[in-house]
Amino acid sequence: MSLSAPPMSAPPPRFPPFIVAISGCASAGKSTTMHILRTVLSPAFTIQQDDFNKEFADLPVRPNGSLDADAVESTDIPRFKAAVLHAKRTGEMPPGFSSWQDPEQVAFEQEIAVGRVSESQRQAAKQTVDEARVGREIAVIEGWLLYQDEEIRRMADVKLFLRTSKAAAKYRRMTRPGYGDPETKDFWRTEEYFEECVWENYVKNSKSWFVGGDVEGEPDRELCRREGLAMQPTLDMSVGETFEWAVGVIVEALEPKAR
Repeated sequence: MSLSAPPMSAPPPRFPPFIVAISGCASAGKSTTMHILRTVLSPAFTIQQDDFNKEFADLPVRPNGSLDADAVESTDIPRFKAAVLHAKRTGEMPPGFSSWQDPEQVAFEQEIAVGRVSESQRQAAKQTVDEARVGREIAVIEGWLLYQDEEIRRMADVKLFLRTSKAAAKYRRMTRPGYGDPETKDFWRTEEYFEECVWENYVKNSKSWFVGGDVEGEPDRELCRREGLAMQPTLDMSVGETFEWAVGVIVEALEPKAR
């Protein structure tokens, strides 16, 4: 009598990536937070809204004839959502995707950002996250207008919202080195651009999350709770404070899934 080989056991189901989203006003510290968290989360992939910006010729035009690179319409939202959905389902970036950002510049920015939090803080955070994740893959998406879109909100497991005062955002914007491009004649670095585009778009698209529409005031905590939005406790938190807060939110969200 011949013996048949025992049936092969099916591979264990693969967890979809646990997606951490980081959003807020331009110059609120999103990229800095993303770079530091990457050293702790070891994400399977990172998706940045900047990589889905439209070409200059397709950007919205302001009444004075200049371009608005901070409006919702300046991003190819359908392509961005499709990339996030593909990554959520497969754990990988869409075929053929490539970032326009200079890898050397990204590495330089990450080195600067990581240096703003001590190694002991990062090691302790990594250990805490690793214990909570139980081997689950984590991914990060970052952008300035993520939570206006319901589909993107649903795809994110953690939704971090970085709060900033107008004064702090403007100062960071005006003093950020190399924040411009000869082709654009640095139009997005002027005070006029900050007032009429950066801050105006932020207020327009984020005021619904705050009591009375005051983006420098109190968040609408009931709405945030219903939508799973994690707002920073206060305005203009330091890099270290933001890091500790973000890790705490992520670990709390991971732990129920690990039990």
